[in-house]
Amino acid sequence: MKQQREKKAAGEDQEYRRYSIWDNYRVAFSWIGKFEGVPYFILFYLTIVVSVIVPFLAMALPGTVVYLLGSGWKPEVVLAALGAYVVILQGLHVAKGYLEMRCMKKHFLFRVRLGPQLFGAVMDADFQAFESKAGQNKLMKGKMNLYYGNQKGIESFLKNLQEFWIHLFGMVLYGILLGRQSVWILLLMFGLTGMAAGTRIFAGKRAEKYDEMYEKVWTDCKYLGREALVGSNGKDIRLYHMWSWFSEEFDKLKDSLIRCGMKWWWCSKGYTAIAEKCTALMRDLLVYGYLIHQMAEGRMELSSFLLYIGITAGFGGWVIPMLDALGAILENNRYMDSYRDFLEFTEKSYFGNEMMARPGQAHEIRLEHVSFRYEGNQEDTIKDLSLTIAPGEKIALVGMNGAGKSTLIKLICGLYRPSSGKIYLDGKDVSELSEREYYREFAVVFQDVFAFSFPLADNVSCQDGASTDRERLRECLQKAQLWERVQTMEKKEQTYLNKDMELSGVTLSGGEMQKLMLARALYKDAPVVILDEPTAALDPIAESSLYEKYYEMTREKTSIFISHRLSSTKFCDRILFMEEGRITEEGVHEELLTKKGAYAFMFHTQAQYYEPESPMMGKI
Repeated sequence: MKQQREKKAAGEDQEYRRYSIWDNYRVAFSWIGKFEGVPYFILFYLTIVVSVIVPFLAMALPGTVVYLLGSGWKPEVVLAALGAYVVILQGLHVAKGYLEMRCMKKHFLFRVRLGPQLFGAVMDADFQAFESKAGQNKLMKGKMNLYYGNQKGIESFLKNLQEFWIHLFGMVLYGILLGRQSVWILLLMFGLTGMAAGTRIFAGKRAEKYDEMYEKVWTDCKYLGREALVGSNGKDIRLYHMWSWFSEEFDKLKDSLIRCGMKWWWCSKGYTAIAEKCTALMRDLLVYGYLIHQMAEGRMELSSFLLYIGITAGFGGWVIPMLDALGAILENNRYMDSYRDFLEFTEKSYFGNEMMARPGQAHEIRLEHVSFRYEGNQEDTIKDLSLTIAPGEKIALVGMNGAGKSTLIKLICGLYRPSSGKIYLDGKDVSELSEREYYREFAVVFQDVFAFSFPLADNVSCQDGASTDRERLRECLQKAQLWERVQTMEKKEQTYLNKDMELSGVTLSGGEMQKLMLARALYKDAPVVILDEPTAALDPIAESSLYEKYYEMTREKTSIFISHRLSSTKFCDRILFMEEGRITEEGVHEELLTKKGAYAFMFHTQAQYYEPESPMMGKI
């Protein structure tokens, strides 16, 4: 049981594709190159060169002073040479700071500019895959590459790559200089450094595993904490004595957090620190011992001794930051992996590229033996369904909750793709058509209606204010019977909805939201209008009244009215009754009542709620 819990915590059931550091390096550079061009690469590599030269010149200064003082030159010449050396060194220091600042700015702006790439991938994603649990998980992980701050993700990845190259080149330069004294010292220095780097890589991979486990357990902790503090949950927690259960779960998760955290620390910090300290101690003892021996034997002058002592000390100063940068690269490579994995995941599209033959006109919609199964389900939600909807026809799609009505609509709209079978629009396979062109033909009001926290006009037109047709907006709001309410608002149709972006924003009532969605559908003026139980929250009388308005507004269009209540059926040319993913009854209202089947039973059960004089009215 414990192994299963740890496997789940490690996220092994939510694997994402892995890429090499080099491949992510190449991709990140290609992306930033599109934004910044060649000047960025000049800046990137110039910063590396200057960052290596400056510490070297600073390290060589004491040896240079000793050399100049013993050169026999005139004092004023020695002073001038030292002055020039210091001026050049300080100038390079300033240049180094300026270049680093420019690189930092470029990396930050690059991360910000990648936002549209992520949003574009979300909008272009196959909706069915994007809506799935796997798709949402991939998005959550992918977002961390851009929105986890400048210490995590692609910005840090590029910065750490630059730091790695700086310290690697510095280490190689110092190692070569030491190798001039002895090739064995050179091999020793790089051998010990390779051992430390190998330890860092191995420990980093282990730390990644425990970091993923920690994230999963921490997510569970946040969920429990959030639910325990929600006011509406308090009554159940108290009445059913659930607090002890919450406490026990918190204790289990706390133990898991501590265990994962300690393992992560030892892998990412403890083992690597011990290995690096041991290799550094061995390196310094051997190299310093060799240099002192050479000096004592008279084989090395004082200026050279000071130079090589500085090089040896400086070598360690390059190694540790290089290993730190390597560790950060390994960590941020994971964020690059998950981001690219999401981008590739969203490339899979149901649609093709063909243009519509008759855009904006009434269409025939035909389904042939269509089945659909949700990911992870054992049975199909839609089962071998065939259906033809004629241009301009009014369809009522009714049935109990869970019959598959909303799923069928998402299939017709192209949001879902059939598990088997085909869907045709005017005889053309939908999967061959352009996604953008196909979506343009549908205006859909779903049951889970909501408004964006934008101006009301933008919510109706789904465009920015400059692109909105004001006269058309007013006409649609009037037809939806929302215009008078809008005129009472302080900024009229420019009033923000909700309070997320404007504290003065207005919150619409349930009925007003229904009218807003109707106005949106009318503004789009698509040839196919679908109403997917948008009145589910209303009482039966209000629902019937609203459907009458919908019907009047869509006389010239193909319309599908979906409901588990039957207030919409009397307006329609044909009624389809769904049960368990199949159309079990089909016909007009009177015909289906005569059959005395499931539709007739459902109608008679609900009929009393639609009669104004019904005694049940007092209970509605």
